[in-house]
Amino acid sequence: MIQEVAITSEMLDEAKKRNASFEKKYGNIGTHRINKSKQRMTGYLAEVAIKHLCGVEYSDEDSVDFKYNGVTLDSKAQGCNSKPKEYYVATLYEEQKKRDVDLYIFSRVKNDWSKVWVCGFLSKEEFFKKSKLIPAGTQNNNFTYDQSRFEIEYSKLKSMKDLEKINEKQS
Repeated sequence: MIQEVAITSEMLDEAKKRNASFEKKYGNIGTHRINKSKQRMTGYLAEVAIKHLCGVEYSDEDSVDFKYNGVTLDSKAQGCNSKPKEYYVATLYEEQKKRDVDLYIFSRVKNDWSKVWVCGFLSKEEFFKKSKLIPAGTQNNNFTYDQSRFEIEYSKLKSMKDLEKINEKQS
């Protein structure tokens, strides 16, 4: 179940501060897009929305977005122009498979930064069992994949409401 989060001015400021802090520490690394600052803002807006929606706190480790009762969560976000449909896909670049995390949370961020749609989550293990690897160079309609990536439909993700159940099993 895709959940919509309206971005408030406070949430936007929080994302901007996180983006500026990252850029000060690391420069323009960490994204594949031409406009790296905008792409990072997309990611930080998704993280802010997840924090407010789920009550999770940011990790103090740069390699992990959130820690929640001993579970590590990695946020993956894409920009968009409209509300995502259940058949749209969550993506993860092949190189990101190496990250040491327990769960992936997938979101879409409206390009005008007014809304975030938190689309759901899967454990890392489950994601790689259920997703499909799309090789670089594959053409799909008017789009050519610039890098290999894993894809799974949003309809196959778990609802964010189920995040608490994972914690209960961990405790």
